[in-house]
Amino acid sequence: MLAYDQGAQRLYVAAESGTVSVFDQHGRHLTGDGSGHLADGAHVVVVDPTTGHTYYPVPTGHDGHPALLEQEPNP
Repeated sequence: MLAYDQGAQRLYVAAESGTVSVFDQHGRHLTGDGSGHLADGAHVVVVDPTTGHTYYPVPTGHDGHPALLEQEPNP
């Protein structure tokens, strides 16, 4: 799943594996900003355009129930 933060010009890519990659846009080019495993099943991403926070629904959170993970943007 892809989500784009227009204000920050940042692309989030969430894969079936739970890995999330972040790319910064510079003109017509993307530069990798980082990548890592967020959580099993974290393959959907939504960006709040006001705060830049990203949200990832996962089927199993820390308590074993579905959860919504929130991440603050990197400066």
